[in-house]
Amino acid sequence: MKQFQSALWVETLKLRRSRLFWISLATSVLLPVMIGLVFSGWLGSQDSFEGEINLTGYLKELGIILSMGGLIGFGFVFSWIFGREYSDRTVKDMLALPLSRYGTAAAKLIVAAALCAVLALIMFLTGCMTAWLVRLDGWSLGNITSGFGNYALISLMVICLSVPVAWMASTGRGYLPPLGFVLLTIVAAQFGGALGIVEYIPWAIPGLRSGASGEEQTHLQMLSLVLPYLTGGIGLIGTLAWWRYADQT
Repeated sequence: MKQFQSALWVETLKLRRSRLFWISLATSVLLPVMIGLVFSGWLGSQDSFEGEINLTGYLKELGIILSMGGLIGFGFVFSWIFGREYSDRTVKDMLALPLSRYGTAAAKLIVAAALCAVLALIMFLTGCMTAWLVRLDGWSLGNITSGFGNYALISLMVICLSVPVAWMASTGRGYLPPLGFVLLTIVAAQFGGALGIVEYIPWAIPGLRSGASGEEQTHLQMLSLVLPYLTGGIGLIGTLAWWRYADQT
């Protein structure tokens, strides 16, 4: 257990000292501020947003942004945490440590998922503070609690859908293959709508749940709601199996 805790600490230190951490942190703060300023009319035009111009509509807009941008941002986090070991040629050194391969991969997965969850939470809290500062209508604890439930569900879906990126980074031994995979999933989600099978494309579910395609699309079947978690489970098993059985030389 101490060895696993040490691995978690090492991964956290590597992340904290990287530019990725600070860039992602700044993005999570600035993005909701900019959206809030535009949403309230302080900056730009409100006409670019559909729906109600109040706290409920603003939190919904944050969910929409997260459902689409999170696939790219969170995917990049998983890609960097796993792909950098191959790009920096440090994977052999890691496997020489007195910790199982499962433990090494699990530590990376936990740190990546934790960072994504923290970034999503920071984005939501910053959004709530921005909504209060710009005096959006409907600002209340009840509306915030109600909006957070749906936002948290979307965040969890996006994190689960980003787990397979770690598998792609491991099998591709670098950054480019997983980033290509992220772009492929976004294209698949877009084409799913054109083909009428969007409810069965895992990477499109967060967008549907957030209301990006209209309120009529938010009421999804149970199969559609489960798909992101199944996809995350497959990515988890694939990543752990690759680190356990693949030849890393």
